[in-house]
Amino acid sequence: MTDTNHFLTKIADEKPVRLFLPIVDVDDRLLIQCVLKKTPTAHFQLLFKPGSLPVNKIDTNTSCLVNIDIGGKSISIESKILEIINNQTLKMVIQKTITHEQMREYFRVDCTVPIMISSIIPEEFGCPDDNWKIPGTTVDLSGSGLRASFSTKPPESTQVRLELAIPATKTTIIKTLASPVRISQLTEKLWDAAYQFDQIEDEDQDTIIGYCLIEQRRLLRLKVKIKEN
Repeated sequence: MTDTNHFLTKIADEKPVRLFLPIVDVDDRLLIQCVLKKTPTAHFQLLFKPGSLPVNKIDTNTSCLVNIDIGGKSISIESKILEIINNQTLKMVIQKTITHEQMREYFRVDCTVPIMISSIIPEEFGCPDDNWKIPGTTVDLSGSGLRASFSTKPPESTQVRLELAIPATKTTIIKTLASPVRISQLTEKLWDAAYQFDQIEDEDQDTIIGYCLIEQRRLLRLKVKIKEN
């Protein structure tokens, strides 16, 4: 049994999943709910509500990302569309699976968005020293963490409340609990810090992953243009 077949056996049939669907000539990915149906072969199908699948706009040359919860663990499946069936079913094949632990490297993109870290102690319960906030700017971002620059030293070995503003048609503020992986001083007034997300809502993680996919596509286009020139 191949690794792909073995992975499919772990998934319950007709499992609700979330799909990041690539659209022709658009950087943004359509986040759409669907149902994963297993087949006797190594392929699987994604089933959609009638009228919800924009069949004429799907970029079938770009891989899709399927996000699925298995036993409380978030796993993403990079997959290729093999066929569009009856305008509401996609025949898919897995290219690779990506665990939460791998997500930091796989989805990491260079980007600059504003963030704010603050104490996890509520203001009404803490002393004045606990009521701190430090603004910063991301250096890179992924679905499971980020690296950022700060002009004030962040506290070490301390979990923080972390908020970041994801740009889109309407800016989305993501709130999460995060822990520092490393903090280093670059200059007299500049610190570099990496954080992993300890607690984040699925919808917020989807928003971050979607934004990372958009940035990956934009950067890839930029590289192609540079090579052509």
